[in-house]
Amino acid sequence: MPIVTEYDGLIKISRNPYYETRLGSAYLGNSLKLMGELPDESVDLICTSPPFALVRKKEYGNVDADDYVEWFKIFAGEFYRILKPKGSLVIDIGGSWLKGFPVRSLYHFELVIELCKPRLAGGLGFFLAQELFWYNPAKLPTPAEWVTVRRERVKDAVNTVWWLSKEPHPKANNKRVLRPYSEAMKNLIKNGYEAKLRPSGHDISTKFQNDRGGAIPPNIITDSIQERGASIGSPVLGEFNWILENDLGQPVNVISASNTASNDYYQRRCKEEGVKPHPARFPQALPEFVISLCTEPGDLVLDPFAGSNMTGRVAETLERRWLAFELNEDYMIASQFRFEQDAPLVVAPIKDRKTLKARALELAKDCSDKSLTMDTQKPFVQLDLFPASDNSMTDKKIIRFTYGDQFSPRQFQVSELVQLCSDCLPDRRVLQDEIAKRYYADHSSQNDLQKGENRGKLAMNTFLSLRAYKLVESIDGDDWQYRLTDIANEILDHQQDSETVFTIFARHILVNLTGMSLIKAIEAINSRGDKPQLEIIAYELQEMGYSLSTNCTYVSTMRQWLQEAKVLEKSYEINWDRVYDLLELDQDYIDELYTLSSEQKYFLLAMLQMAITELTEWNKITRYATSVYKIRFPSKSFVQDIIQPLVKVGLIATEKTTGGRGAKPNLVKLTEKSQMELLSRWVELNIK
Repeated sequence: MPIVTEYDGLIKISRNPYYETRLGSAYLGNSLKLMGELPDESVDLICTSPPFALVRKKEYGNVDADDYVEWFKIFAGEFYRILKPKGSLVIDIGGSWLKGFPVRSLYHFELVIELCKPRLAGGLGFFLAQELFWYNPAKLPTPAEWVTVRRERVKDAVNTVWWLSKEPHPKANNKRVLRPYSEAMKNLIKNGYEAKLRPSGHDISTKFQNDRGGAIPPNIITDSIQERGASIGSPVLGEFNWILENDLGQPVNVISASNTASNDYYQRRCKEEGVKPHPARFPQALPEFVISLCTEPGDLVLDPFAGSNMTGRVAETLERRWLAFELNEDYMIASQFRFEQDAPLVVAPIKDRKTLKARALELAKDCSDKSLTMDTQKPFVQLDLFPASDNSMTDKKIIRFTYGDQFSPRQFQVSELVQLCSDCLPDRRVLQDEIAKRYYADHSSQNDLQKGENRGKLAMNTFLSLRAYKLVESIDGDDWQYRLTDIANEILDHQQDSETVFTIFARHILVNLTGMSLIKAIEAINSRGDKPQLEIIAYELQEMGYSLSTNCTYVSTMRQWLQEAKVLEKSYEINWDRVYDLLELDQDYIDELYTLSSEQKYFLLAMLQMAITELTEWNKITRYATSVYKIRFPSKSFVQDIIQPLVKVGLIATEKTTGGRGAKPNLVKLTEKSQMELLSRWVELNIK
């Protein structure tokens, strides 16, 4: 239902908005045409993530690197026109690689140079206020062949964010993006610091005791900026250097945030409604930082490439007016989910600056205002660019692999164990006693007291595994009361059919737990020609962001359960047909790479990397694949073993050349199917 905004009448566009909120409006259509209806110098901030110039085409409409600058300049002309004199243009723009080579494209540097050329020289006349950097720790390790296969390059995890302006001094105030003081800085303000010289000769004087209300953040927008400061400088000055780096330095220009946490609700609602989510969402930390830095409440923020409209959602929460333009109706439909009543706030609402100042003054040494009173009901809250973190040096968000100790199919029948859980409801103590008696009675040869302790610990580990595998759950936060989950009840309903039970449990492990991550780790190891072993799998999972030791039993436990369901054969050989059946997915979701041999995979991957969309001699592709992947192809049976199977599954097309002596090799090219679907699915299922 449309909501009348507080600022109706200030900005008029001829068409009706797709949806409205209290402070903003979203419009479906070409942003160039829509911007054409905006008055000159009417927008305070344009914060956007335009389509990147990538090697591979994406469904959201990216442009080739060669054409990107000229394409973007058309939009930039409108940006310049509608921006206020002190307005800012902030562009999140990703880098790109040259086709077939581990070499970076310069298109995003060429773009900013063109935008900042004087207008008389053919440019747009913008100033580069500052470059910011978005560090995404959860970004996929691409390009795959250079990072995960040949390992010649490190993961490309940083997007450049250009902050441009129409004049050298745009509206900006870094006090609006202060970070909470660290404990070390609080101690410095309270107790002072003995003045001394840094190795550079810079005087560390008592002036650093002055309270500024918070730490000036860096231009690295990051969750983990604190971690790197502790080792800066010599041991003598290390503590102060950490404070200087984290609390008193200029705002750094790297925004570190994955684009997962703030998008969970959005993705869930898209799935529930059967709507396609935007595939390239940026996190709330980026627009939060930029909007807070460059605007004030009531200012107008525009995102002309709105996508999932994270910019509009953040602007709304921060009391800024906003406009969002988006060409794709599916993305526009999905973006409405961000404004639903149940949608979580993606940033903290604006807090009273008086409370902020009061808290900061309370930290100061010898505060002169003894009569200052604090509202204890309102905790000290500053703009936090680092969600899921309390900015301490020790706290760090980690991904845990599903716990599984004393819980293997060699010890338990899952349906029998779930039945025991049902019989002992709801008392955890009773259940653990029964597990100890039934499964661990003969476990120990020690004295009775030690036997009891050991059995109790084993039974406790079994219960914790049941809870980690989401077969039981605590009741109202009481650790000693439990109930069965829906999955457990489904297992009980089919406990007479062991095959069905294993199918239900394996599907649960793959869909709701960390089973698919384990499968991807094993596939990655297999594709490299290595032998999967527990230690190597653990290392692979660590590369994916999981926290687990290399000798833990959790991986082995999950592998055994998946083996019972025939997902894994011969310990570490993946049965992808079985995975397909378990997940009940369309064929699009389990792509054809999994049914191919290693040689076929690498030949196809080389074609994708080389963008073979026109008929090309296959020996050129094999030379590339041999050089990059160190793979050997059969020389005599190449057509039969490599080309024909790929043609059969519709991934490549081929054309024979003339026969006889001196005949050229067969010509091959990618089909439209493999160009549009295959590589993205392979990356998603194998690397993410």
